[in-house]
Amino acid sequence: MTRNSWILKQIYTDAKNNLGWLFKVVLLAGGFIAGIKLLMFFSVPKEIVFPVLWTAFILVATYHWYSMKYDWKKDDKAYDRASKRYMKKLKGGK
Repeated sequence: MTRNSWILKQIYTDAKNNLGWLFKVVLLAGGFIAGIKLLMFFSVPKEIVFPVLWTAFILVATYHWYSMKYDWKKDDKAYDRASKRYMKKLKGGK
């Protein structure tokens, strides 16, 4: 498996397991769009607004996503408990 395919697989797995957080990111994107519309209403040039806000959005979302994963791996007990619950759920247990 190449590095790029592993990263894509990891992103897909993370997205599937964290749908609630992903929904929050989508709402945050809507907030960024509303902010862009507001700044455009006050005649701030598009050449400044779009690159800055979208770069900030992507960096914040990526940092938060992997920061959350880092915290889980650092707290081994919680990670192990969640992994066991997830494996039980996959096998059909409650």
